[in-house]
Amino acid sequence: MKKIGLIVVGIIVILGGTLLYLNHMNYWPFHTDKEKGIPDGEIKNMNQLDRTDELSLLLAASGKVGYNVKGSNVSIYFDVYKRDKRVLHKLVTEFGSEKDTQLSGTLVWGIPGFDVFKPTEIRAAVSNDGATSQDSFAIPKDIFGKIEDAGAQTQSFEDGKIKKGKKYILQGWIMGKEGTGMNENTFSENGFKNQEQTVMLYVVFK
Repeated sequence: MKKIGLIVVGIIVILGGTLLYLNHMNYWPFHTDKEKGIPDGEIKNMNQLDRTDELSLLLAASGKVGYNVKGSNVSIYFDVYKRDKRVLHKLVTEFGSEKDTQLSGTLVWGIPGFDVFKPTEIRAAVSNDGATSQDSFAIPKDIFGKIEDAGAQTQSFEDGKIKKGKKYILQGWIMGKEGTGMNENTFSENGFKNQEQTVMLYVVFK
């Protein structure tokens, strides 16, 4: 009887732990209206296109982001800085409402072409609970190509809790003679000062 009791307790512990994990990660049968595999209030840098994928041959850069968060808006912007002065701020696309609600879905973006340093267009689609907002943005011709020593980085943020108002970099470019190395400070006010030009494609949750 004692052995049977221990087995039952073990089964309950294992089953309880499994159910807690499924609930935490929003897997079935819990929270079917949320993005699976992502805890509440978090953002996840999902798999990008495999470089051997045929579709990847048509894109200079691409990425995918998943999220589950209470908020009013998911917005994708394209910014250009000359040193620490912002000279261009454009909305690429967004999904939102007037008041806070459950935002659960994915953001998929891509830059058509073959050279990440010669982009002409950005395409992005934001999905939320079956609805999708998508758009394209034509990059002004005078932004790229005039400054040497350029560097680029794709989706450099880490998975974790979403901070409202934080810029999650989808694609970043730095240009200038000071060097092309990138770190956590590259896309900050001090980082902007160290480069002749900084360009960012990013998502913000509000």
